[in-house]
Amino acid sequence: MYRLLVLLLLASLMPVQLPARGAAADPPLLVHVAMVVRESPLPMRRDFAWLAMTEMARMYTQEADRARRETRRTSRARDTGRWATSVDDFAARMKAMADSITSATAVEIIIGADRSINLYVAGEPVIVTGVFGGQQAVYEQRVIEQFCVLYLCERLLAELDLPEPDAVVLAQKRSADAAYWSFSQHAGPVCMTDDGLEFQFRKMSEMKEKRAACSQIVAELYDLVAALAREHDRGSRVEWGALEIIPIAGNQRHRVVLNTGDDIRLSLPGLASSKELFRAVRPWLAARAGGQEFHLVVLNAGHLMQRVGENP
Repeated sequence: MYRLLVLLLLASLMPVQLPARGAAADPPLLVHVAMVVRESPLPMRRDFAWLAMTEMARMYTQEADRARRETRRTSRARDTGRWATSVDDFAARMKAMADSITSATAVEIIIGADRSINLYVAGEPVIVTGVFGGQQAVYEQRVIEQFCVLYLCERLLAELDLPEPDAVVLAQKRSADAAYWSFSQHAGPVCMTDDGLEFQFRKMSEMKEKRAACSQIVAELYDLVAALAREHDRGSRVEWGALEIIPIAGNQRHRVVLNTGDDIRLSLPGLASSKELFRAVRPWLAARAGGQEFHLVVLNAGHLMQRVGENP
């Protein structure tokens, strides 16, 4: 018990924040724990997932309550009330998902290349790291403290040989890992990537569908950027104002028109479903295909992505 208390004391003193990309700092304690748990028996993975999602639901509920109290007598009370209700709904769904875990529920833990922690509960993705902004450290600490009451974390970590990220699994789940989410009172749910994409949604309803649509769009954009970069290296000229995606009858791939004489073939059903969305992301495509950084904010992404995933 004394050694466990020492571990918890050390955990309380350690900064539980992800290091900057490219930094040499060691992963935070929660990532160390997740690296062990991902290879552990299924009951331990279920406990870790249940704790992570339950604490997430609790903190979102607290944030909604705090927002209501702080703006109760202001002119923004109505907007804040709607936002808080959406947050409460999301928290309730997260808690229900946690409580639905049974002895038959499959739980997978994936550690990203950036040391992010991603849960897959019965195939449903749940992002653990980077979900609370300034409160992320508090969230991770609470999960650690509760998990280390159930399991002797010191013993688990003692023989830990930190592996490389799950490269093969990450490649298979690229779309889920590339896009991560942030939730704020003013911007609403935001689907983002590390290289400048930011899709803002107005409501927190139907988050499962929103996550799937955004992941699909991000994956297709990455495929398209890679293809455009290859064409650029070959000397092909892209007329960005005329860039167009055209379905091919009887074929899962699409014709991407680069200019009056050149095109490429790719499967881009999500981007093809919304010409307005495709026009909006052209500046980002042009910059990334040329190896440049570009920050693009797409407003009202829910409307633009509403047909993503529909059968053609």
